[in-house]
Amino acid sequence: VFLGNTIGWLAYSYITLNLFVFFANAPGLLISIWLNVGAMKLQYYEEIIKNSTIQSTEGESGDHHGASAEEEHENNEVHSSNNGETNNDSGGNNISCHNPPSSLTTHESKVLQIVIIWMGILSITSLIPVDKEYMTFVVGVAVNLNLIFFYAAPLSTIMTVLRTKSSSSIHFGTMVMNTLNSFFWCIYSFAIQDFYIFIPNGLGFLAGLLQIALYMIYPQREIIEGDDTEEYLQVDGMSTDGGGEINNIIL
Repeated sequence: VFLGNTIGWLAYSYITLNLFVFFANAPGLLISIWLNVGAMKLQYYEEIIKNSTIQSTEGESGDHHGASAEEEHENNEVHSSNNGETNNDSGGNNISCHNPPSSLTTHESKVLQIVIIWMGILSITSLIPVDKEYMTFVVGVAVNLNLIFFYAAPLSTIMTVLRTKSSSSIHFGTMVMNTLNSFFWCIYSFAIQDFYIFIPNGLGFLAGLLQIALYMIYPQREIIEGDDTEEYLQVDGMSTDGGGEINNIIL
């Protein structure tokens, strides 16, 4: 969503020749590319670890079937080691590459979908001979939809706060900066009479105010997970269950 948002607003800045929109989103596009590349690497690495764990579990269960299976397993390990198919991660765990994960992770698939969608939108508006007003309308509506999804992301956090009666899931710094960002863009859009900028940022500002209200109404609490229910205690630094034992705190 972040990637599509920055691509759309950069396209909008090219059409409207708005330097403020351009310089506000150009660094965001670079940061988004960097974050997405890192997320792809982490997801691929996670899939390798998951496959390695599954193969290790299957190998351990196969040891109970007899000495022949054990010898075959050892031979396979030696063969893999000789062919360089087993590596160690930073924690010293063996990573088997007999069944490597798919080269296309789910995150990569989502990024490609966003890029293809915007490539189609920009191709239609630029290659088909249309006037500037129509180009502004198409790109403006598309980027508005994208930005609404961007600002709608905290809705899941709001639902969590209402369910748990705790604002621990709200990141204070992000909440404040998103609210201020949408507020200033609302003022700017009023100054230049650009409702393509005002509508999504106005919704984002309202969502930010709602988060601030919930943050003030429901204090932050530490969540203790039990077997059947979840208890919420407002204890500084530690939390205890009914038996007085210290439990892990999930923030």
